[in-house]
Amino acid sequence: MDMEMRPLRPQNYLFSCELKANKDDHFKVDNNENEHQLCLRAISLGAGATDELDTVEAEAMNYEGSPITVTLATLKMSVQPTVSLGGFEITPPVVLQLKCGSGPVHISGHHLVAVEEDAESEDEEKEDVKLLSISGKQSAPGGGSKLPQKKVKLAADEDDDGDDFDDEETEEKAPVKKGQESFKKQQKSPETPKGPSSVEDIKAKMQASIEKGSSIPKVEAKLISYVNNCF
Repeated sequence: MDMEMRPLRPQNYLFSCELKANKDDHFKVDNNENEHQLCLRAISLGAGATDELDTVEAEAMNYEGSPITVTLATLKMSVQPTVSLGGFEITPPVVLQLKCGSGPVHISGHHLVAVEEDAESEDEEKEDVKLLSISGKQSAPGGGSKLPQKKVKLAADEDDDGDDFDDEETEEKAPVKKGQESFKKQQKSPETPKGPSSVEDIKAKMQASIEKGSSIPKVEAKLISYVNNCF
């Protein structure tokens, strides 16, 4: 018969203890239904510690179930008063003891517990996911009301009507402007075309331009264009 496996939810609790000479700390748990881990973060000398060598050890079980002792830190007030363990995890039961020195030594960390999620909390999470999916569908592009599109269309039609009105005004003003221009051309007396200047006149005018500070093109093609345009 298959048993339903519920997901595990980790819970994090603070852990702290103080070690002194002939004062150990025994960390053990009575609840065997959940998984427990002791995560050590830092070991530091407390106030009143003398400048002596303090060695902290931890005793626990190895993979084969046999007791094993490891050294966690060696502290001295004038050299190294604190040590960071980062996250040294040990499966309880654990015995923390001061192997040598008088302390006091403070150990801090976390007690991690893996707890099975309840059916009620599972249903609540499913309901939250369902509400999120529904809200996501409602806010999806193209799923809203079509009223704003109609407003946009009406505004576009009004703009088009305005453009037509402007075009009509432009067409009405165009003939009047053309008539005025033709009338002005008729009033102007015809100018007598001037003949081309002689080479001497052109040289004299170019010399005068140079004396005034104007620059003359040195490239032949640009020089020809300059002479044709100016003289």
